[in-house]
Amino acid sequence: MSINTIKLIVNALLFQLGWFACTLGGNTVALVATLAILTVHLLWVGSWAKEKQLLTVTFFLGCAIDSFLGNMHILQFHQNDESRILPLWLACLWLIFATTLRHSLDWSRRHKLAGAALGFVGGPLSYYAGGKLSGVVLAQPLWQTLLLLAVIWATAIPMLQSFSQAWLNKARSWQA
Repeated sequence: MSINTIKLIVNALLFQLGWFACTLGGNTVALVATLAILTVHLLWVGSWAKEKQLLTVTFFLGCAIDSFLGNMHILQFHQNDESRILPLWLACLWLIFATTLRHSLDWSRRHKLAGAALGFVGGPLSYYAGGKLSGVVLAQPLWQTLLLLAVIWATAIPMLQSFSQAWLNKARSWQA
């Protein structure tokens, strides 16, 4: 098994570990797990120099999407709380997700339709499972909320991968 294959596996496993740490652990556990995962990722799997734009854009876009969904009461993060922004653990989850885009999910950059299909199915399933584990309430009727999340994620993954490709092309032009 090549070192690149091992890095892809580690990246996918770190994401899964981070997903569970964030959804089950709350803000403090999520922050510690995210810092640990980012450290491993940036020191061994990826690099800040090559991924800073994608990590930053994904983080802010994801936070904006989920904050909007929270403000529209499509996602309810806290019982009886009118907070205008998403919880820290969910923001951390977006940053951890961003680490996969150039690694274990890089195939979706080359195969946009398959990436959209992944988002259409995986996005809503992640929110549904995460809601059950974390106490986030999804608006009713549930099928409409899941369909909305499916459309958002089917759009977000190819869009983020298009950004990734543009930055990769820009980096290559600087090296030429």
